[in-house]
Amino acid sequence: MPTKKGSTGIEWFYEVEGSGETLLFLHGWGVDRRIWRQQTKHFCESYQVISIDLPGHGQSSFVHVSMEEMVKDIGVILNDLGLDNITLIGSSLGGLFGLKLYSTIPEKFKRLVFVGSMPKFSQSEDYPYGLDIKRIRKLNGQLDTAYPSIVDIFFRSLFTQEERESRRFKWLQKFRKTDSKPIKKALAEYLSIMEKEDLRQELRKVTVPMQFINGREDQICCAKTTAYLQGILPHARFDFFENCGHFPFLSKPYEFNEMLERFLKET
Repeated sequence: MPTKKGSTGIEWFYEVEGSGETLLFLHGWGVDRRIWRQQTKHFCESYQVISIDLPGHGQSSFVHVSMEEMVKDIGVILNDLGLDNITLIGSSLGGLFGLKLYSTIPEKFKRLVFVGSMPKFSQSEDYPYGLDIKRIRKLNGQLDTAYPSIVDIFFRSLFTQEERESRRFKWLQKFRKTDSKPIKKALAEYLSIMEKEDLRQELRKVTVPMQFINGREDQICCAKTTAYLQGILPHARFDFFENCGHFPFLSKPYEFNEMLERFLKET
């Protein structure tokens, strides 16, 4: 599997499958690139698919550097692979990274797809959406007292009761037991990024087609947040999965793939 050492000192691990137009998948907090298994397996038949482990997750190493520096490293990987006209699909924190990446090298991208993601994850006086900062800091504190079990508890909390009772979720839980745990320092660093990063202005400047895919019962990117996004992005596409939480591509992978494929073909 390809690896590249960035200027930050991070050893980046990524996987390239298939050929054709490029799809770049970025995962969220506490998981790794393998969370996209059902998507990469499907889309590599018609596209070139790239999935990257964010630093401290999966097989990528971790160095304490800024989000800007991490994004520059990803840009170098894309340049080295000679990629253009990229469609980025980012889940949660991966969407935040994707938006930051777009703002740095917009000429590289053809479309942006955000799954349970938003330009600012923490609430503030002028932004009553996302997560209460106290909740983010509480989770950070729990990393010191209950790691690594807190990662699994948090993962489970992102699904609805109906999803947790499904055979699909039981399979996911069994599969997660074989996954490597993310580095604790990396998890803490990303929580800090989610608390401080504000990319609302960058989102308004996006000129390529955008799709937002959300579970109707997502407790992170909730209904009020998606309504706000619809208000400021009238030309973006918004699609929803009923009875789904934060990871519709895990609970309903086939339906998700069909939804994403329609967007790719129509834009």
